[in-house]
Amino acid sequence: MLGGVGIYFILNRQSQPTSFPTPTSISGMPKPDLITVIGEITCLPKRGPGPQTKECAIGIRGADGWHYGLKNLYKLDPEYKFSVTGLRVEVTGIFRPGEMLGPGGVPYDVVGPIEVTSIKEIMGDR
Repeated sequence: MLGGVGIYFILNRQSQPTSFPTPTSISGMPKPDLITVIGEITCLPKRGPGPQTKECAIGIRGADGWHYGLKNLYKLDPEYKFSVTGLRVEVTGIFRPGEMLGPGGVPYDVVGPIEVTSIKEIMGDR
């Protein structure tokens, strides 16, 4: 029976997403630092009451469940190939916790923006 457990672990381990640890403070929120986040490109959710507006601020929903804004993305991606929602990526950059405001001063529901220094697509189920 123990062999079956070992095989189950090996098979399921391969399907788990690979993620790098996110630096966190005592409160559990990410702290300022160089981080790498693996996740999916998404439109950032708006914080607070009212309808979600039609514009889409591109961000990433990390495997850690947090949403991050992406700064400097268009300098690294002038052809917008990393602006496709649902695309799985690995983003590295300087994380600065805090609010990120959209049009009209409406805050996005993010833990803060990442000043992107590199981004790459992740192929398949990694």
